[in-house]
Amino acid sequence: MEEADAEDLHAVYSDPSTFEYIGSDPTRSIEETLERIALKAAHHDRHGFALWSVIERASGRVVGDCGLQMLEGGPDVEVGYKLGREYRGRGYATEGARASLDFGFEQAGLDRIVAVTSPVNRPSRNVMEKLGMTLVGPGRHYGRETVLYEIRRTERARPEG
Repeated sequence: MEEADAEDLHAVYSDPSTFEYIGSDPTRSIEETLERIALKAAHHDRHGFALWSVIERASGRVVGDCGLQMLEGGPDVEVGYKLGREYRGRGYATEGARASLDFGFEQAGLDRIVAVTSPVNRPSRNVMEKLGMTLVGPGRHYGRETVLYEIRRTERARPEG
């Protein structure tokens, strides 16, 4: 994620539907989007991972973000994703989250990665389940009621081939 992505990311971050199930508000200005990008860059510098821009191969356009971040400051690491409204339901979240899990286990050396969402956010829960994550139970994160999923390095399904 870099400043050059700001315009495309602002389209995602300023859309209220993006934050319907997330415990933060949409950005109101491009300056706020730039602040979010700077926070993610600082997170990456500190931890070696962060949310990264999701780029649609066909168009080369930034359509959202996906990656790993500290869950409410840690110690748990979560996989997260946000996509522009018109790019949801195309498998991008699953593809990006799968690549993020691979990075977390293979490059960052993590043993466990979690994900949280609103209990009623069925599309996000479907992504978590496609990734092989297991429902741990209810929780409270980012000021909201959530469900917590996890996957451990030892439980991860290996691709065949």
